[in-house]
Amino acid sequence: MALNNFNIIQTKLEQFIRKYYTNELIKGAILFFSIGLLYLIITLLIEYFLWLNSGLRTVLFWLFIAVEVSLFIKFIALPLAKLFKLQKGINYKQASAIIGNHFPEVNDKLLNVLQLKETNDNSELLLASIDQKAEELSPIPFNFAINFKHNTKYLKYAVIPIAILLLSFVLGKTNWFTDSYKRVVNYQTAYEPPAPFSFFVINESLQTEENKTFRLFVQTEGDVVPEDAQINFNDQSYFLQQRQPGTFEYVFEQPKQDITFNLSANGVNSKPYTLHVVEVPTLLNFQMVLNYPNYTNKRNEVLKGIGNAVVPQGTQITWQLNTKATDQVDLISKDTLTFTTEENGVFNTSKRVYNNLDYNISTSNKNLKNYENLAYSISVIKDQYPELKIESKTDSLDQQTLYFKGQVSDDYGLSKLQLVYYPSENETNKIVKNIPISSSNFDEFLTAFPNNLDVEAGISYELYFEVFDNDAVNKNKSTKSSVFTYRKRTKDEEEQKQLNEQNETIKDLNKSLENFEKQEEQLKEISKTQKEKSELNYNDKKKLENFLKRQKQQEEMMKQFNKKLQNNLEEFQKENQKEDPFKEKLQERLKENEAQLKKDEKLLEELEKLKEKFKKEEFTEKLDNLAKQAKNQKRSMEQLLELTKRYYVSKKMEKISDELDKLAKEQDKLANEDPEKNTKEKQDELNKKFEDIQKQLEDLEKENKQLKSPMDVPRNKNAEENIKEEQQKASEDLEKKEQSTDEKQKQDKQNSAKQKQKNAAQKMKQMSMSMQMQMSASGKQQMQEDIEMLRQIIDNLVVFSFDEEDLMNKFKSIEVNHNEYAKYLKKQYDLRTHFEHVDDSLFAISLRQPDFSEQINKEINDVYFNIDKALAQLSENQLYQGASSQQYALTSANNLANFLSAALDNMQMQMGMPSPGQGEGDMPLPDIIISQEELAKKMEDAMKKGEKGKDGQQGQQGEQKPGEEGQNEGDQKGKKDGEKGKDGEKGNKGEEGKNGKEGGKDGDGQGQGGSQQGDGDFNEQMNAELFKIYQEQQLLRQQLEQRLEKDGLRGNGDAKKLLNDMEDVELKLINEGFTNETLTKMLDIKHQLLKLENATFQQGQDTKRESQTNTKTFSNSTNNQLEIAKQYFNTTEILNKQSLPLQQIYKQKAQEYFKQKND
Repeated sequence: MALNNFNIIQTKLEQFIRKYYTNELIKGAILFFSIGLLYLIITLLIEYFLWLNSGLRTVLFWLFIAVEVSLFIKFIALPLAKLFKLQKGINYKQASAIIGNHFPEVNDKLLNVLQLKETNDNSELLLASIDQKAEELSPIPFNFAINFKHNTKYLKYAVIPIAILLLSFVLGKTNWFTDSYKRVVNYQTAYEPPAPFSFFVINESLQTEENKTFRLFVQTEGDVVPEDAQINFNDQSYFLQQRQPGTFEYVFEQPKQDITFNLSANGVNSKPYTLHVVEVPTLLNFQMVLNYPNYTNKRNEVLKGIGNAVVPQGTQITWQLNTKATDQVDLISKDTLTFTTEENGVFNTSKRVYNNLDYNISTSNKNLKNYENLAYSISVIKDQYPELKIESKTDSLDQQTLYFKGQVSDDYGLSKLQLVYYPSENETNKIVKNIPISSSNFDEFLTAFPNNLDVEAGISYELYFEVFDNDAVNKNKSTKSSVFTYRKRTKDEEEQKQLNEQNETIKDLNKSLENFEKQEEQLKEISKTQKEKSELNYNDKKKLENFLKRQKQQEEMMKQFNKKLQNNLEEFQKENQKEDPFKEKLQERLKENEAQLKKDEKLLEELEKLKEKFKKEEFTEKLDNLAKQAKNQKRSMEQLLELTKRYYVSKKMEKISDELDKLAKEQDKLANEDPEKNTKEKQDELNKKFEDIQKQLEDLEKENKQLKSPMDVPRNKNAEENIKEEQQKASEDLEKKEQSTDEKQKQDKQNSAKQKQKNAAQKMKQMSMSMQMQMSASGKQQMQEDIEMLRQIIDNLVVFSFDEEDLMNKFKSIEVNHNEYAKYLKKQYDLRTHFEHVDDSLFAISLRQPDFSEQINKEINDVYFNIDKALAQLSENQLYQGASSQQYALTSANNLANFLSAALDNMQMQMGMPSPGQGEGDMPLPDIIISQEELAKKMEDAMKKGEKGKDGQQGQQGEQKPGEEGQNEGDQKGKKDGEKGKDGEKGNKGEEGKNGKEGGKDGDGQGQGGSQQGDGDFNEQMNAELFKIYQEQQLLRQQLEQRLEKDGLRGNGDAKKLLNDMEDVELKLINEGFTNETLTKMLDIKHQLLKLENATFQQGQDTKRESQTNTKTFSNSTNNQLEIAKQYFNTTEILNKQSLPLQQIYKQKAQEYFKQKND
């Protein structure tokens, strides 16, 4: 226990000793800093004030070092050594003495414990004594005997040096410290005491390059500013140029080697300086070898002393350099190249350029990097994309042909030009047509589209031009034009367009005809005026001048309308090779009218010449002629207008019939499509098309009503409603099918829709055939009526002619004072009225038939003119002149009768001609007999079919029970349909009964004749058979007529009867359908044909087949439109020129020139 207490005492003593030396270290650091800094300041102040020489500064420096080291050892090193027991320090006794002095209660107790411990006596008493004393001292903290705060008293020694330094900084006088410190540290350097001023070279570096001017800048600082200064080098002195007080400059001109110099002024010399001159790398010679690409056809070229060039893309450039003092040459650009060298000072490198190249050639050596940096530029003319300039125009007549005029150019040459076209919906299906061009730099071309190219009507096409150059480097670059669109109108669209254009022309012509009457009134007034006056005054001449001006405008307008009508007729159904007599005669009338208009124009010119030199008789004659021609022109234009309207109304009927037939096929095709393709959307499209046809029919009826003699428009509104209803129900069923989720219901609705679609298709087909049959029958009937009417007119005209001749002879046989003179004059008025009736009837026919030529109109007007003239002359008792006018009227009437007789013959021949496209004659008689026999057999078969369906078709005509009785009867396929249809015996007119209106709705066999499956299918089939037999019978008659005409048997009585019987069969087929009477007549026709064949044989006529050459005119469809394109652009061909061997810049200027010339 005693030992433990003593150990505690020892540990506490060790702690005390460590704290003691720590305190000594802190005190030493304060004193070392304070004394050392103060000694440093004293040392620097000595140097600052005394400017010691190098030796004394050496002593001062090393003395400072010795003092500082001593202070460090004294105050820092020794306390550290003792702290870490590297050197012996105080022992426990010395420590106990210090502690005893600090703690009075300890006094020498601690020392006594240590002394007792040092004794060698280990008696218990001694140990007990040590333990007792140690235990007493244990609570006392020995460390408290050392207080670190007592060291603060030494900080006062640091205040003095710190205060000196702070004062210097505050006053800004720190140079004494830094300058003195520098001189003391650099004790070996000789420093002179400061002069009144000193020289400072303010250049950043005293190094320059060979042969490069160097400017030396010198500045003086001090209390004195010298007025001038000198520079001394190479044993020469030169004055510096003063820029401002204290600042001087000197220029070294192109130094070749190092220069050592010093500066002096006012006896003050600077230290020596050296200007270092560096040898520079120099470029002595430079050239570029240009190796042009093959496509330019240019020879290689060498450019000397220049690094700029304009070269074609792909040129190989080789740089060759001769240098001096050069170790390396670089070509600096985006991709830096290092020149290679094979001999001293010679460098080269090469590069193929494809783009503009801005580059620097840089020379380097061991001293200078990239010294000579020469900037150059290579302008690369990329083989430019070929240029393509297109101008397009559309044909103003057909609005279908595109004309193109183009210019193509390239900087080096062209290779090919292509026209690329493709359907807009299928861009992958491109068709390419090469257009020939020159391989030179510039060319022009003209082309048209489609211009014999195979394009499909109704399909939109896109087309563009693409030109290629001869640049093999870039694989023949090309330039495309903008994309043009083209759509060739379908036949129907083309016809509709022509119909619309003609309709507009007709409307304009209608308006123009209104002006005819005004002009007629003015002409009468002018004619009356000139007859009453011996000469015309100024106002009369002015009226005449205005009249002639308006008349010329009117004539010009008529010529334009006439031309438009001609063009429209010519273009209408141009591709249709079928014979169309009405169209041909209408065209002939238009040509005659055009010729007459030219005559009228000539007469107007003659009148214009006569208005100045007025000759009454001649002027009167010209005015009379003008009045005649004006009446004739008005009549002719009215006829042409009405005939044209009539022609286009008939063509619209045919067009609607064809569209209806096409729509029937589309409807039937849709019905047979797969269920996935047979959709409501497609059905709705067909519904819309049928509505369009109905709208066309309505418009047609309106146009037909505007005719002075309307035609019969074959329209069955009941059938239209039935078709529309079937289509609508089909759409509804398809919609329900698409909405339904039940497969069985889907199938039912699909079947129901399909059946209704087929019904609609059959009815449309039936309606189309019915229209064709009615149009054909109506045309024949109208022709027959007009022929009969014309015969009557001719008879009346002959009567008029005889009466006029008789009256003329009576006037010739009497004198003016004869008592019957007035009676005869009244008779002439009556004959004029008689002729007016003839003319009215004739005019009515002329509005329907185009056979009446301009000559007929002329003769009619001549009759009127001469009768009116005769009446006027006879009224004035000019008997002989009146009789002469009557003779002229009689001649015109006879001529008119002759022309009308010829027209009648033409119309009668037309009645016997085949309809357009129905046979082209020369069928041998045996073949006609065989065909007639086969036709009779077909009719017999058709009648047997009708008999089979007769049981279901002999019900009450037109009667129809309510919808509930007709329900589900559609599946009975005709067994009960006839009970509710009309005309079941004939089997072809059930659709015209009341079944559509009174039989309810035909959904799934509910009403309407118990669905059309029975009645509709049967009637449709029978009508198709009927129409086909009718057409074949008509064709056989026409072939027979041609055969008889060729064999000279047309006038044979039996032949005439045979032809009449055949016409009668045709009428019975149309009006009565299939009957036993008609069949008997057909068989009788066969027997008559056999008799006719026998008669032909007896006459020695050869009825065998004979070969003949083709009598058809070859129609060349090739229609190259390039000549028309030239007219549109009013241009001439440019000769292809070979490219000239010009430099690039001149080539560009030449191209620009040619482009400007052709713009």
